[in-house]
Amino acid sequence: MTSVLTTNHKGRFPFSLSVPSWLYPAGYAENVSRVAPFVDGVELLFFEGKASCLPAEREWEKLRELQKRHGLSYNIHMPSDDNLASEHLEERQRALNAHKRLFDLAAPLFPVTHTIHLERPAGAHADSWAAAAQESLVSLSKIMDPARITVETLDYDLLPLADTIETLGFSVCLDLGHLVHFGLPIEETIERFAPLCRMVHLHGVANGKDHRALPLMDPVIFDRLLPFLSTYTHTLSMEVFKAAPCFESIDYLSEKLL
Repeated sequence: MTSVLTTNHKGRFPFSLSVPSWLYPAGYAENVSRVAPFVDGVELLFFEGKASCLPAEREWEKLRELQKRHGLSYNIHMPSDDNLASEHLEERQRALNAHKRLFDLAAPLFPVTHTIHLERPAGAHADSWAAAAQESLVSLSKIMDPARITVETLDYDLLPLADTIETLGFSVCLDLGHLVHFGLPIEETIERFAPLCRMVHLHGVANGKDHRALPLMDPVIFDRLLPFLSTYTHTLSMEVFKAAPCFESIDYLSEKLL
């Protein structure tokens, strides 16, 4: 497996192909500069929302320069250190503040989506979690454009929130690897959320671990994803966080779809 991307994948797929901003042990701009000539976009990963954890102004400027030079799109993975669906109001408010801060900072990059988590803590009652998640979605819709936000499928069934997501004008990030890894209803979830889907996360699942190289996934299961992938036209992020297996995954997807 090579850790250097050499094949130009820009415009090759029916969707916009994105890769994570953490493929090499370096900063955002360095990672983006190494893949920008070869892909349609980059998923900028932000897991911590504190101001001190976010890039300095010069880093944002470099990202904008790379975007202009390479015709690149960005999508944002929003912070997940504070839970938008927490049972604690103070934590939800911290999460809302962090999301708004990053939303504003990233605005000059014109991200195609901002992907959010609605974590369901272990042991949390389904109804109380859904109520907290709905409250935060309503609050988010008042301070950010919901059409630019995608709610990600995680380790629980997102279907109970489908109507709320749709009514408020949010979109969905279908993490297909999560559907497989956590044994969620694949076809049912895809069918319900396909009309709302503006972001796909794809990665392999093997030996109880996700975010692996795509060829490691059971081919019978992967074939269940192909009907959707073959008609999908928005953004897909190959969410594998090391260069060589990420690029191997892109080649595998090319073999299956093109």
